[in-house]
Amino acid sequence: MNLDPNQYLNEGYCVFRNVLSPLEMKKNQNILNGMIRRLQPGEKPQFMFEPHVGSRHWKFWLELARHPKILDSVESVLGPNLILILSHFIIKGTEDKMTVGWHQDQRYWTKGVIGDDLCTVWMPFVKVNQNNGCMKIIPKSNQSYVRKDSKVLEDDGTTITQFEVAVSKDMEKNAVDIAINPGDFSIHSGFVIHGSEPNLSKRMRKIYTMRYANSFTTKFSAENWHIPFFLVRGESPGKSFYIDLRPDKALPSEQPNCTLVNKIKSGKDNKIPKFY
Repeated sequence: MNLDPNQYLNEGYCVFRNVLSPLEMKKNQNILNGMIRRLQPGEKPQFMFEPHVGSRHWKFWLELARHPKILDSVESVLGPNLILILSHFIIKGTEDKMTVGWHQDQRYWTKGVIGDDLCTVWMPFVKVNQNNGCMKIIPKSNQSYVRKDSKVLEDDGTTITQFEVAVSKDMEKNAVDIAINPGDFSIHSGFVIHGSEPNLSKRMRKIYTMRYANSFTTKFSAENWHIPFFLVRGESPGKSFYIDLRPDKALPSEQPNCTLVNKIKSGKDNKIPKFY
């Protein structure tokens, strides 16, 4: 359950404990571990983009994204009308020196989704803490840093963040660690500033993120988005830009045809694994 129902509104994030059962998490872990084992030499798990569309297990991840308990949690912060916009693995290897710099998720979505009511579900598949690089959040930074300009970074191998936000020392002092367990997850606003330190442990740190938007208060541009939008709960004022995946609807019979899937099948993007 959400430890503080008002925390998301006041501070830009909240934590939900014991939402998924140990049995459910074991199944999630087994599917992900199989995907990682199939990676070819040189392929990296953090580039298993949008598994609910691009992976061979896309139906499994779509079902997880519309899990009633997850949607109940998202509804508590965004309202009853929900669009799934993205999903992504954020995986750090053992003794991995890679950091995630201070950033806002919304900075990455400006071409396809515009609005204030967007959030990320941050779900660990292993216990996360300071030692293995748990997420750090600066509370209330979504209020004072809304639409903050970000610095574009070159890929030098030390961070997986493309856009970083300048943060003062006082702000860093206020950052909180999101130390949670499998079955738990946090939800944070698309504008709250967050990041993480390296994984210093001898165990891979595995995180799955699912991104949602309020269908009525968000503007969507399907032509500027590389995967389909999915309506997972409630209603939407538009009728043509999404795939209807509400709980009473069957999953698509075939893998959605989109830019990401075409890239994977063509092999033109060297970063994206071919058979995940």
